[in-house]
Amino acid sequence: MLPFRRLPSTTVGQCFILFRSFTGGITQWAKKAEQLESEEPAAEELPVTFVDDDAESTEAREARIAALRNKSRLLPQHRNMLHGVLPYEQSQSWIHDTVKYKRMMLGRYGIDGSKVDPRVCFPTKKEAYERAEYERVAFPFSLKQMMDANESERKARKAQIEAREAEVARKLEKLDQWTADLNARIAKKEAEARAAKERKDRLVEEVRRHFGFKVDPRDERFQEMLALKEREDRKKVKEAKRKEKEEKMMEKLQKKTAQLEADIEVPSGEKTKQ
Repeated sequence: MLPFRRLPSTTVGQCFILFRSFTGGITQWAKKAEQLESEEPAAEELPVTFVDDDAESTEAREARIAALRNKSRLLPQHRNMLHGVLPYEQSQSWIHDTVKYKRMMLGRYGIDGSKVDPRVCFPTKKEAYERAEYERVAFPFSLKQMMDANESERKARKAQIEAREAEVARKLEKLDQWTADLNARIAKKEAEARAAKERKDRLVEEVRRHFGFKVDPRDERFQEMLALKEREDRKKVKEAKRKEKEEKMMEKLQKKTAQLEADIEVPSGEKTKQ
């Protein structure tokens, strides 16, 4: 009796997998062969070119040839639009039944091409009445009235422009005088500012002479004395202005008195001559 030799478990597993794949392949090959034998060639799978021309009608033949010629892959409605034909033979949406769409198709493809009754282009009684009412409200004036109004507006605008140009020319004539007045006012302001600065410096110098020694301007005594000097200076300025005003008034009174005396002397001299 031969001794029994035990094989490793891995070797046994590999042999089993190999045997199963081999038997599965044979089974699949047998099934495929049986399926090929059972199948019969279908009549409809014949090439398209093998068509019985006698049994096919002329319209069907033309339709088939047109379908074969169409290589653009466009949708039928888009191809119709490309060739200038009505896109749809039948209405595909509610939009295709509207008056606006029908009018557009009639204007684009004509009476024969659009298959639209041309009477849809004319307004109905209601539309005509609404249009007339709109015209009456939106444009209440006649053409003659609007032309007259436009002419009046044009004349008024022209007169306004002319008046503005005349005013500008008149002001340009006074430009030199205004420039001189402006320069005089600027010079006066600058002179007043210089006088105020000089007056302030003079007062500060007077305060320093009053103390007899150099004092810090921020010192409280210096500030009090400066304020006192400023009040006195303002009083002097005010008094000088008052005197100047009185002198001007007296001068005016003297001129007026002299004029009155001259007026009185003239009539008296005429009486003596008479």
